[in-house]
Amino acid sequence: MAATYNREQIRAALAQNDPALSFYLDLETGGVIKINETESSPENDQLRDLVMEGYGERYRYIPGGNADADDDAVAAWLEAEGI
Repeated sequence: MAATYNREQIRAALAQNDPALSFYLDLETGGVIKINETESSPENDQLRDLVMEGYGERYRYIPGGNADADDDAVAAWLEAEGI
């Protein structure tokens, strides 16, 4: 697992309110991956498949909807995920 995670990307994902977008933390790189659930391009489908294959082990879903997400929200999410 990555030693550091991009906390700003996680905060932005937690704050996202667009239901068409899903966000996942990549535990190996520490970055956040965005998937547009309404797009059906080969690239987007390949990315979605890759994330779903590694879900739970390499990738963790980041729920949005917290417009006021801050560093405390990021810390709480990381703790809840056991990271």
